[in-house]
Amino acid sequence: MEMAVEEIADAGCLHVEPAFIKGYVDFDETAFSPSAAARLSNLAVARGVRIHAASAHLDLSEPDAAAALVRRLDFAADLGASFLITNSGPAGKRDAIRATVEAVIPKPEASGLTLALENPGHGSGNLTGIVSDAAIFLGEIGSPRVRLNHDTGNVFTYSGETRQPAEDLAAAPNLVAHVHLKDVKSTNEGWVFCALGDGDVDLANYWSAMPVGLPVTIELPLRLGRPRRADPQRYPRPLDPATIRRELTASLRYIGTLEAVPD
Repeated sequence: MEMAVEEIADAGCLHVEPAFIKGYVDFDETAFSPSAAARLSNLAVARGVRIHAASAHLDLSEPDAAAALVRRLDFAADLGASFLITNSGPAGKRDAIRATVEAVIPKPEASGLTLALENPGHGSGNLTGIVSDAAIFLGEIGSPRVRLNHDTGNVFTYSGETRQPAEDLAAAPNLVAHVHLKDVKSTNEGWVFCALGDGDVDLANYWSAMPVGLPVTIELPLRLGRPRRADPQRYPRPLDPATIRRELTASLRYIGTLEAVPD
């Protein structure tokens, strides 16, 4: 984490989004303690970056999801973040997910946090798999503190390359409170994560369609692979910092080209 924050700061970024996702990163529930939040917050401050959002994915239909989600909301608040991002869960367990969300709503409403439910990148039958379905669920919840985190690459892969993110966003752009910009190459061997602008996700059209001022995080899951378009796999060997640095710099440069395009 120390190296990640340092590299992100050195690249010229103003914010960093820590992510805690089982199977991708090694952690346990102590990662969300007040002392852990203080260490991470101090690390970011020392490098001159803010923590605007934190990702800590859960299946909100699980029996203990409410308690785990409260820990993560408290953790995000201790970091000074504005968003806590998580998965939702299977559409077939809609009632359980709704019960979890409704049980914790007082937390974000009291702290000013936004709980942002993310669209998944693999599987099927997810409650927030596409924005139009997620909008129905959020209408049932009825809280402005529960919104969507829209992941551009996930739209592309979850749909099996049949949908681009701007099309998905158009269903309810007012319900998207935060964005993960992610790109994916479609190859004969499967899907390959890459620097923004190097893949097959239509990010230029998406950028034009985004509401003005929407918070955005660059996501570069370069250590993950999706051979044969199967579920994500984490490669055992870490990437070298030079590779990450190159892909992050290229992604920032690409965003600069999007910002330069007149409305």
